[in-house]
Amino acid sequence: MGAKKKGSKKKKAQKGSNGDSAEGMGIALYEDKIKYLHSQTEALEIQLAYRTEATVNASTECKSMREKMNEATQQFKDERQTALDITKDMTRQYKGMQEDLLNKINHREGVIQNLKDELESSNKSFCIQLKNKDIIIKNKDNEIALLQKKMEDLSADFGVMLSEALNKMKERIEVHSSGFDVDQVVPIQRRMEEFKLNSETSSLL
Repeated sequence: MGAKKKGSKKKKAQKGSNGDSAEGMGIALYEDKIKYLHSQTEALEIQLAYRTEATVNASTECKSMREKMNEATQQFKDERQTALDITKDMTRQYKGMQEDLLNKINHREGVIQNLKDELESSNKSFCIQLKNKDIIIKNKDNEIALLQKKMEDLSADFGVMLSEALNKMKERIEVHSSGFDVDQVVPIQRRMEEFKLNSETSSLL
């Protein structure tokens, strides 16, 4: 216990000696503190100036970047507007070309349909004319056949009449042969027989 008290007394003595030294050095350290604070102030001013310059530079750079960004934004807007204008113009031209093409197609289809109608009408008219011509030809053939039959009938009748006339003339010639010259009668009879033969031949044809 006694040892501990001695130790505590030594510590108190040391503390007292340190306090006296600090008070003695107070005046000497005051100027050092002023110099230190002055140096700190200068350092802070330099640091402030540096930071102010950095801030100004950053602000300038930020302003420049903002201007560039505004220019880029305006350029983008202009390019987008130009693209929209070009798209609208191309769309308008495309619609105009499409409408013109549709009109041409409709016109061509109308022309083709008219040609088809005319062709169909011409075919019908041709068929009708052909039928009419067939009917006319058939009628003409019938008329020709009737005329040929009439001619054949007339030729046959004429042949009969001629044969009867020849027979009668023969009878008369035989009855009156004594009063006529035989050389004159024979040529007449021969001509009548030839005429009869020609009539029969024409009726067969």
